[in-house]
Formats: sequence, C-alpha cells, structure tokens
Amino acid sequence: MRTAFSALLTFVLVAVAGCTRGGQEPNTAASVATAQGESFPVYDLGSTWRDQRGATRPIGSLAGRPVVMAMIYTHCSATCPLIIGEMRRIEHATSPDVALVLVSLDPDRDTAGRLAEYAATEALDPGRWTLLSGSDDDTRALAATLGVRYRRVSADELAHSNTLTLLDRTGTIVHQEMGLGAAEPILRAIRALTKTTAND
Repeated sequence: MRTAFSALLTFVLVAVAGCTRGGQEPNTAASVATAQGESFPVYDLGSTWRDQRGATRPIGSLAGRPVVMAMIYTHCSATCPLIIGEMRRIEHATSPDVALVLVSLDPDRDTAGRLAEYAATEALDPGRWTLLSGSDDDTRALAATLGVRYRRVSADELAHSNTLTLLDRTGTIVHQEMGLGAAEPILRAIRALTKTTAND
C-alpha cells in the first residue's frame, strides 16, 4: 500500500496557482491522474472532519457513491469560485448519486459555522454538497494523497493546486483534472465509472 501511495504522488502532476487576483489560471483542463486501481484509497487515511452542519464524521463516511472532491478555502475570491463553477456543471449533469465535496485548506478560519455560511451564500444543496474542515495534520495528509500542493502567501491568502478529483465508492482515485474546463473530462470519467459499476 505504501508503494502504491508513493507511486501516486510521483505520478500526479500538480501546478500551484495562487488565489490572488494576479495569479495565472490555466486556460484548459489538464489531466493529472487516471490512477484507478493504483492509488492509495483516500478513505484509508482514517481521518476525522467536521462538516457544515457541525457534525464530526470520518472521511470514510463519504463511501458508497462516487465523489467529486476539491480542496479550496472559503475566503478565496479568485480561483476557488472557478472550481465551484466547474463542480456546479458536474452537479447539473449528474444524478444525486454523485456527491460533491469541498475540503478546506484553511481550517483555522473555515470553522463549521463559516462552512455553513458559505454553503448558504453559494446555495449549495445539502443533499449533494458536503463541506469539510479538519486539523492541519489531516488536511496535509489528504492534500498529499490527492497530490494537491498549497502554501500560505499572506495572512489571508493561500496558493494551491486547482484540482478536481473523482473517487469511486471505495475512495480510490479514478480521475483528476486541473484548471478551467475540468468538468467535461470528469463527467466522461463519471459516465465510464457508472457503466463499469453497472456491469459488475
């Protein structure tokens, strides 16, 4: 399992884009992983998080349906809204069986109350969207597993990879896309995953 985890981190290509308005965002999506069956299952991390309802839940509670996951922070005003936009496209093109998960890179500020406020402001359907915030250690561990790099550039801003990750029902990475236009490749991966699951 450790070998698979190392292979994933080596395989994943990440580019760090700042959440400042001066940051550069890729014009097109780039495939950064198609590692189904080769990656470290995210749910094996065993980490515990707090969601926008204030409930404490293990990462494994996401298991059982496909998940599209992104790591953002709610005070970001540049690239994170673009990530949300791509995820909305996925929401509108898929059934409720596909969950949408946002994980905070800024757990000190993104408390459960802040996540609830953000979800309400963005009109994120609680039946589809889960917002999570955890400890610094768990955040770093999840980011490493997903190949997401991030760093603080000021008291209010983080620079981070802008990556969408599709997980299967067991938490294994099926596909990742980075940058603008990520929705369509993720949708194709969801359709392929759904077809494969239906044939099992």
